[in-house]
Amino acid sequence: MQTALPPPYLIADDPGLELLNSTGAPYGTEIDWLQNGTEMLAWMQAVGLLGATEAELVRSTLGARELDAAASDLRDLRAMFRENVPVASAGFVDRLNACLAETSGHARIVMTEAGTQELQHVQRFRTGRDLVGLCALAIAELLSQGESGRTRQCGGPTCTYWFRDVSKNNRRRWCSMAVCGNRAKVATHRARARSE
Repeated sequence: MQTALPPPYLIADDPGLELLNSTGAPYGTEIDWLQNGTEMLAWMQAVGLLGATEAELVRSTLGARELDAAASDLRDLRAMFRENVPVASAGFVDRLNACLAETSGHARIVMTEAGTQELQHVQRFRTGRDLVGLCALAIAELLSQGESGRTRQCGGPTCTYWFRDVSKNNRRRWCSMAVCGNRAKVATHRARARSE
């Protein structure tokens, strides 16, 4: 899918948390990957919420106006989520439930390659609300895991990114060791050098 933006900076280890990180400045300038419907679809594809075929089908089925409205709704949901992370308020849960209730889809059982059955949710994309609902589902799955202590904001002083700590000892501090972690090491080294 053609996009005018650089690829999103995906570091959250959870598609629901990636919504919080869909705006930021990883390349120096503030970017909003949900600024319009086209960019929203590209972001959803990059995060893994939509496959390439699904994204193209949605783009060709829904008009630009409806996709732009969905992007606006998703930005509103992102703002509310930002105020409700890592622990969600009852009002935010109500908002998620309303988004989920408005979506089109069904559940089905499929056979895996290992010969076991797996329950799968099949999303239908009839309106832009279905796209917002898919993101709401990712947030609901994150909140339902009951591991709010593993959801945290990067320790970088100017970083706005969130991540889910999947490390064994649950002590991850940085969105990325290569970026914020390295900056912290350099700052510590410089401070130590100045004090000598």
